Amino acid sequence: MNSTDPKSDVETEQLKHPQTEVKPAPKNLGPAVLPDVKREEPVSPFSVAEEKIQVESAGQQFSELSFVCLLIPRFSDHFLTGDITEELVLWMKQICISYGWRLDAIAVRPGYVQWVMIVPLNANPAQLMRIIRQQTSQKIFDDFPRFKQKNISGQFWAAGDFVVAGTQLQTPESINSFILQTRRHQGIV
Repeated sequence: MNSTDPKSDVETEQLKHPQTEVKPAPKNLGPAVLPDVKREEPVSPFSVAEEKIQVESAGQQFSELSFVCLLIPRFSDHFLTGDITEELVLWMKQICISYGWRLDAIAVRPGYVQWVMIVPLNANPAQLMRIIRQQTSQKIFDDFPRFKQKNISGQFWAAGDFVVAGTQLQTPESINSFILQTRRHQGIV
């Protein structure tokens, strides 16, 4: 072989890598059988809490939302006491049933009303609050005209919404903070 001859280089390469005939793959290949390997699930720091959670159904868990809501009267001297407290609870139940919501808890106190409601996943919290504000304001002014004398706005409730995702009523500290913030915004405090 001559090293200057280009043909001899090709022959050398062919000799170094002998070609083998490629056979077609069998037609009935199933999935590969892998050895049985035991997988360990990663340990989550929340695994204990997750085990304690009981879910009624997967459909309910992903089709509903729970909100904690709070409203305060527009005027700080308009107290929710006496017969208005029972009426307000009744009206809230009626509104929720009418709109397909579920009232889970409600607390009427002299300075505020707070509730937990379950709503469909596609519900808009701002729209829920607007409906509740309008409906309850109308009923309060119709049934308790003493509140209408001072408040000519047509809205019994102060501006501003307190709506958070959750299932538990808020703490007095959270409520007092919201009330103070709202009264500052109104220029009362």
